[in-house]
Amino acid sequence: MHIPDGLMDPAVWITGWLIALVLVGIALYRIGGKLDERTIPLMAVLAAGIFVAQMLNFPIGGGTTGHLIGAALATILLGPWAAMLIVTVILVIQAMVFGDGGLTALGLNILNMAIIAPMVTWGALKLIGERNRSVGVPVAAWASVFIAATACAAELALSYSLSGGLYGITAALAFPSMMGFHLLIGIGEAIITSGVVLFLVKVSPEMLEIHKSIGQKTTEA
Repeated sequence: MHIPDGLMDPAVWITGWLIALVLVGIALYRIGGKLDERTIPLMAVLAAGIFVAQMLNFPIGGGTTGHLIGAALATILLGPWAAMLIVTVILVIQAMVFGDGGLTALGLNILNMAIIAPMVTWGALKLIGERNRSVGVPVAAWASVFIAATACAAELALSYSLSGGLYGITAALAFPSMMGFHLLIGIGEAIITSGVVLFLVKVSPEMLEIHKSIGQKTTEA
């Protein structure tokens, strides 16, 4: 789902940067100073695992790629604000060190994978109910990937329309390719995320409660 440099209309990628900076700033405000000795190592381990998962990608078409996101698992364990920061750091490293995703498009990549994906996960879990994990976790994980991919397709199509075809990808190609591939990738994300959560329920159920303590601390702030 990484968008490279040179593909997006300047008006679109600049807007993406502005939105991403505001929301990441809010996440930093909500999380800053509220972490403890349990959550910081967990964030680091999650970041490493998600980083590896995202590096295993493949081309979809038009310069974009498909891969697992990992935002759902980070959100389930640490809440949406921490997940935003984890995935943002991963995307920055990938863009600046490995050239995976462009620097101009980094704002859009952060918006799609580090902001939309965690918020969709959190919203789906709240809608279904956290107690009903057997349904909520796979649905939330799948939706996080599919909705983020849909947003990416919309950005590509918007760039194509605004630029008269100079940038982006036509909607007739962007939506079927992005949504079709990520419909299947979302199933993989749901299976992996559900498997990890099921394992944690058996061996370390307290890890699934950490996000509540972070939420209480941010609320108190």
